Amino acid sequence: MSILSRYILRQFLGPFLLSIFAFSVIILIIQVFDELHYVMEQKPGFWVTLEYYLLKIPGLLLEIIPIAVLMAVLFSLGNLGKQSELIAMRAGGASIFKVAGPLVLCGVAVFFSTILFDEVVTPWSDHLSRQIRLNDIERRPPTHVTSKANLSQMTADNQMIHIGNFDGTTDTMTDIIILSFSNGIQLKSRIDAKSADYENGQWIFKNGFFRVFDDTGAEISCRAFDQAPFPFQEKPADFLADTPDPGELNIAQLYSEIQQLKQSGADDHLELVEFHKKIAYPFACVVLAVLGIPWGWSLGKYSGVASSF
Repeated sequence: MSILSRYILRQFLGPFLLSIFAFSVIILIIQVFDELHYVMEQKPGFWVTLEYYLLKIPGLLLEIIPIAVLMAVLFSLGNLGKQSELIAMRAGGASIFKVAGPLVLCGVAVFFSTILFDEVVTPWSDHLSRQIRLNDIERRPPTHVTSKANLSQMTADNQMIHIGNFDGTTDTMTDIIILSFSNGIQLKSRIDAKSADYENGQWIFKNGFFRVFDDTGAEISCRAFDQAPFPFQEKPADFLADTPDPGELNIAQLYSEIQQLKQSGADDHLELVEFHKKIAYPFACVVLAVLGIPWGWSLGKYSGVASSF
């Protein structure tokens, strides 16, 4: 890396870190005052409140960092222009692209760093923040879901299931439809049952029909049963698992969740928005770095921090 590039990077780094700190403080103060009535009503204590707001900072940083990149580009070019250093660089044979290149490189580096930060830190902090809000501030008793209704999902072994009601206290389910597919789309068999009980590590289906279909989708057999076991890998605990908030998932987990929702026919708009947001927000760093270069360059020799801002 050339001396010129290292110098421009140093000019970028100072305003970038200062902007992150300044915007973090401003937004955190706004957040505190916005929820002040809520905190005063609950009276959680100083340390719980402090921990709660500190854990909210990583999520706020994702919105702050792109603006900090823009501010850093404007401030660095504004200072270089004010000190006539841009003119000196051009006089020394440095092209606009050679001066702007390190700034674009900074935007790209911040882009990848933000994605990594959002993958590792933000889901963890958002989860802990939500737990503190529910358990320590609102003091809600731990809730244990014991039943669910109208469950629809695609299983790992290519089965689509619908359950009218599931009771976790007795490990029973009612109004069951299980569709088994081959090659992902070809219907192979269908189970309709009034109820099913989980006994000795397997599901016993009761009062239903088992249908088999050929490659054209035509029904080739239909057998009624009073009770019978069928291959079904899901356990009772799988139906009672807590559904995490989309913001608490990383990109890989969100993609897997979206695919499962699509296969089961469920609404996946919230997950899709969160998935694209995890890429779009960090990529704004590159966009704003590129946009900030002509703005900062045009500020001229008599510009300062105020005009840059």
